[in-house]
Amino acid sequence: MNELVEIAHPAAIDIALREIRAGNVISFPLESGYVLAADAFNRAAVGELHLLRSDPPGQAASVMIGDKARIVGIVRDMSAAPQKLIEKFWPGPLTLYLRPHAALTWDLGDERILDQIAVRVPESEFAIRLLNETGPLAVAGAGLAGRAAFTEPTLVRDVFGANVGVIIDGGAITDVVQSTVVDCTQTPPRVIRVGAVAQASLRQACPEISQDLG
Repeated sequence: MNELVEIAHPAAIDIALREIRAGNVISFPLESGYVLAADAFNRAAVGELHLLRSDPPGQAASVMIGDKARIVGIVRDMSAAPQKLIEKFWPGPLTLYLRPHAALTWDLGDERILDQIAVRVPESEFAIRLLNETGPLAVAGAGLAGRAAFTEPTLVRDVFGANVGVIIDGGAITDVVQSTVVDCTQTPPRVIRVGAVAQASLRQACPEISQDLG
């Protein structure tokens, strides 16, 4: 199956959910562009996501959840710093590197060697509704490794074809917004990439963040 389904279609969530539960990769729009997504606990589906993007071995997908309260179920050893950032900026364009919970059985592409996950709660109403049905999704930009994510659904279809179960069509994304990335596995937390959330805003919410980048 490979079809474009309008994001406003009454059955869009159900169609996307069906494809995820069937172990397929899907695509939907976020503020940063279209993403590929798969059940984070389905090793084969996550592997297919990486294969579609031609990712190098050992590259881990990011994780998205639909509710910030669910973070306690997937990470361990979370200090006060990321809790402050989560409370202030989720849902929103802020990605945090955190330590995964030891009991998790997933493999996001790194065979759990990295002992960290990049996780966030998106702003998209569609994504949040879907995530609250599916649980955690492994996600990566809908583009080839090292390149920007596609901003038009037809490009996702043209490149990935029938390998994507369904493409949720939110139209062309004309105002691309990248998430800010903070590594909270370090002490103090360090900003890896400045995006939509400014460094000054981060430090206002969490003064202990390092002033150094990278």
